[in-house]
Amino acid sequence: MVFRKHAVRYLMQEGSGDFAETDESKPLWIIHSRFDEIRVHKSSFVVLFPLLDTIVRVDVGSDIVDICSTHNYVVVVTREHIYVAHKDNLEDPLRTSYELKRPLGFEFEPAAWSSVSVSSGLVTSTNGWSKGKTNKPSSDAILTCTVSTVYFVYTVDGVSTVVRLFNEYNFLESGAVRPVVVQIPEDVRIVMAASGNDHSLFLTDKGALFALGTGRQVSLQMFRGELGIGLIPRVCELTWLEALEGVHVVAIAAAGWHSAALTGDGDVYLWGWNHRGQLGDEKEKVELYPSPLDIDLRVVKIELKEHLTALWVAEDGEEPSILMGSDEIGMPPIRLHYYNQVPDKKSGHLPSWLTEDPQVDMVFLDGKEQIYHGSQDYICQEDPGEEFELPIRDRD
Repeated sequence: MVFRKHAVRYLMQEGSGDFAETDESKPLWIIHSRFDEIRVHKSSFVVLFPLLDTIVRVDVGSDIVDICSTHNYVVVVTREHIYVAHKDNLEDPLRTSYELKRPLGFEFEPAAWSSVSVSSGLVTSTNGWSKGKTNKPSSDAILTCTVSTVYFVYTVDGVSTVVRLFNEYNFLESGAVRPVVVQIPEDVRIVMAASGNDHSLFLTDKGALFALGTGRQVSLQMFRGELGIGLIPRVCELTWLEALEGVHVVAIAAAGWHSAALTGDGDVYLWGWNHRGQLGDEKEKVELYPSPLDIDLRVVKIELKEHLTALWVAEDGEEPSILMGSDEIGMPPIRLHYYNQVPDKKSGHLPSWLTEDPQVDMVFLDGKEQIYHGSQDYICQEDPGEEFELPIRDRD
């Protein structure tokens, strides 16, 4: 589905009250997540917790180079330090020093920010877009985060190194931050990175794209395709997206279980899980490889949310002219049920056999249709109540 959605601004009162955003206090960029919002300024950041009606302001004390957020942690990079802090305890970060011209040896120790202030009051998220970090300072240090893992990319003499800097689960088990270098098959310079729930993308200065992470829900043996490299469940080293060979990519985006790439010609490629139409109505339930979007417009900017794809054309302002998907919160369907009759939803009387399970996605087939599933053939029966279930990976 395609629709327009307008951002909802917020007013907050610090201490008692009201916080009205001015031009001077406008953030350089905004990071949205399901339960909080981070507004990044030159040398400080603000974390909004709408469910707790709480705002936390952190003065870092030096210019912020990059910042990202996992489900529970905030990671901040300045020119000299890297900070890791739990969102429930932002007052007590861990910190390590680094210098790009020297071999990096990360030793995280307890530290402190310049200042931290906490206030309460009615807090409402903007529900807007992150501005794509267009005001982010140029740097040879880049952060990107999945829901649990932080990757730190640094470049020395034109060659980039990717470090698996931090993982929530490992930290909870060991109490220590243990960075690990990720293997890269060749010398490349990475200029942009983006992450979804379980996967990350890395763009080089030559317009090539690499993937890292998970493309399958292991417990269900179901592929979601967000890596863009086919039926490969997981890659632990940067892996080139061969399907984009010869395509010069200039921008990337990732969120949830889908990915996007923008070319220099204004074309858009999408792939991953299309469970809520975020890849477009004409796409398959799962696109295992980058697939061009059939649109007669030159796109200049892309951005993704968990179940949404936003596209800007040259005439657009802060809001995109094209949105695909849904802004509903919650897990998508995890199973497919196939039926041989398309219900008449306009009548308002849906068949009693139609499932209302939100974890089930239904595929309706007109008449009898044969589907190959492994070593067996399935034929939809004439009785609309007859149904069978296939994992998405087997349907493809």
